[in-house]
Parts: sequence; C-alpha cells; structure tokens
Amino acid sequence: MSSAASVAAQASGNDRPFSSSRLEQSILETFIYADIFSYPLTADEVTRYVTVPAAASDVQRTLDNNLSSGKLVECGGYFVLPGREDLIPLRARRERVARGKWARARRYTHWLAALPFVRMVAITGTLAVNNAEPKDDIDVFVVTEPERLWLCRALVIAVVRMARLGGDELCPNYFVSERQLFFHEHNYFSAREVAQMVPLYGMDTYRRVRAGNAWVDCFLPQADGLPPECRPIRPGFMASNCKRASEWLLNGRLGAALDRREMQRKVRQLNREAEQRGGSVEFTADVCKGHFDHHDNWILRRFQERLTHYGLTVPTGAYTNGSDPLGDTLDG
Repeated sequence: MSSAASVAAQASGNDRPFSSSRLEQSILETFIYADIFSYPLTADEVTRYVTVPAAASDVQRTLDNNLSSGKLVECGGYFVLPGREDLIPLRARRERVARGKWARARRYTHWLAALPFVRMVAITGTLAVNNAEPKDDIDVFVVTEPERLWLCRALVIAVVRMARLGGDELCPNYFVSERQLFFHEHNYFSAREVAQMVPLYGMDTYRRVRAGNAWVDCFLPQADGLPPECRPIRPGFMASNCKRASEWLLNGRLGAALDRREMQRKVRQLNREAEQRGGSVEFTADVCKGHFDHHDNWILRRFQERLTHYGLTVPTGAYTNGSDPLGDTLDG
C-alpha cells in the first residue's frame, strides 16, 4: 500500500469537511505535507511553515479549535492528523538519533569549512528537521567560489570518504557557486528545502542565498528567520590560515586548470548516471545538483494526492509556480 493510501485508510472515519477559513486550510496543508515524512509538528513549527501570514496567537487559536473539533490530535506539545498518533513517539526517537548525528555533522563541517574556496556549508534533508533514522545520510549543501566548484567538489568527496571510514554517510548532493545563488525550481518542495536548510558555516553567504530567493516567501511567508538548529561553527586559527594559503596557491592558472579538468571528467560520468536514473539534475560550471530518482516529484505528487483526499482545492500553480513537475510518470 502506498504511503498516501495508508494515510487514507488510517484517516477514514476521521475526515471532516474543512472550514473555508484560509488559515485553517493552510494549517491542514502544512500537516498533510509533514505527514508525508511521518513528522508531527509543534505550534511553533506550524507558525513558521504555514502558507499564509498569521500571528502565532491566531495559529494557536486555530490549532485549539481543530483539537476541539477532532480535526487534529495533540500529545506532549506535538500535533498530528487523526489516526497518526503513533508518529509522536517516532518523532521522539528520531530526535534522539538526530542529536548524535548533529555532533558528527558539526565535526565534518569544520573539515569542509577548512577546504579552499568553500564559502558556505548547510545541512539539509532529514537531519535539518531532526527527523533522522540511523541509516539516513547527512545531506550537505555547499556554496563555492566561482570557477572552483568542481575542484571544491573533489576535495569534499575526499572528506566524504574519510567520514565513511568512521561509519557516517556524508551526502553532498548539491553544490552551487556564488554566481548561481538563485534557484530556478520554484515549488513548495523547493521552498521548504530552502527554508529548512541549517547553515553551519558561511552566514553571510547564507543571507545572500535567502535574499536571492525571495520567491520562497510566496510559499512560506513566515519562514524567513534562521532555523532552530542554526549554531554556526567558528573555524580555528590553523584551519583559517591553511585555507588562505591553499586558496593563494590555487587561485591562478593551476586552480583553474584543475577545476576544468575535474568538471570535464565528472560531468560525463554524472550525465550517464542521470540518463539511467533520471531526476532533478544539473551539471554546469556553477551547479552540481545530483538529486536523482525524482524524489522531489514523488513528494509533490503524494502531496497533491493527500490534498485531494482531504477535499482541498489548491489553485493551479500554487505549489508548482505554474509548471508541472508532477507530469512525469513515476513508479510507486
């Protein structure tokens, strides 16, 4: 049974016609999206990720009304859809797992920050929202100096291999240079990924990323502040000096030649992989995005299925910016 069908089965008998209140509908949309990831929400999280502007007091009042009418269930400060109460202890367990992973993620960020031409390191994926299973990768988003992205990527992969020796899977699946801080895919999934990423190094660059992607506010008007887990690292004296020295060494023709050679070598390989697996991929001088297997499309499709199940009509383009990322044929 698909995850969408599973939720439908569990929710049968609990569904109620939803109010026409835009805030109330937006809150349910937020819970439906979180439920795809088996993720209960706190009132603060609902306030951050609700899709319409609303005061925290109004969000809390609407949550209380939905508790009274049975449209939501609350336990220990966590809210879920009816029939999904089992997710609350699951979230507690995943948060314990995430605490251990955060310590290791910060250690690896120290290593990544010391590499030449790395300008920002942020954690994404399940760890960014403390929803990690033991087997989950530590997903990393990296911003680099222009014309050194592929050289940076090669050095980052060396850190990935060192992390693997320690039993951790570091997954740097998205690199951009400072020339490409604007993301072209404007949909609800992408907006959540931007708003949820946790910068650990390069706060000035992070602020430029958020400023350059103001379209996120159209989807998430209240998610403009830093995420709760944001505790940036401070590179040490030796690491900073080594970074400056290596950048001086690789700032001229040598670094440019190494970057071009690495790009030519890897782009051919990655394009072959993309032909086999598909997905949201892009490999240029300023972008290395290896989101294979249409994960984002799968999430958006499930989201639309569940919105339909709850009788919610979403205006065309509200979650896809007028494009149709759901148009591909996807397997379960």
